[in-house]
Amino acid sequence: MTFVLTWLATLLLVALPLPLVMAPYLPHWPVLFVAWWALFQNHRLSMTLLFIAAVPFDVLYGTVLGLHSLLFALVAYMLTLLGARIRQVNWVRQSVVVFLVLGIAALVGYWARTLTGYDPDLLVLMMQAAIGAILWSPVRIVYGWLSQFVSEPVEGTH
Repeated sequence: MTFVLTWLATLLLVALPLPLVMAPYLPHWPVLFVAWWALFQNHRLSMTLLFIAAVPFDVLYGTVLGLHSLLFALVAYMLTLLGARIRQVNWVRQSVVVFLVLGIAALVGYWARTLTGYDPDLLVLMMQAAIGAILWSPVRIVYGWLSQFVSEPVEGTH
């Protein structure tokens, strides 16, 4: 249930109608979603579920089907490997590591988009990675709150 709720929240953030001028200043919400899951809920994370969850993001962003699946798998793999060490450090260091991972994901996304004939702006992709790292702490807190909200038993049901 937590996965569905955080996934829907991320879909809403992506589908939020905003002026085109703000596009470079918005983080890549789906990759932040996967980063949170890979760091804090990796024992419940499934690659199959991530591949299925990535399809609506490909549709919303208008990218080639499978691009977000590739990015999700890459981010989940990197952060699952580093997860135990990253969870033990403060939020500033977490943000630095998240920036590095988002930057690598942006470079892979740039490469994949270039191969498919689309000409993305690398500066915009890297700016989205930087803003995603800046917003990592609030995203982590909100997703953690959603996770606790869903997983807490309702009083009087015992």
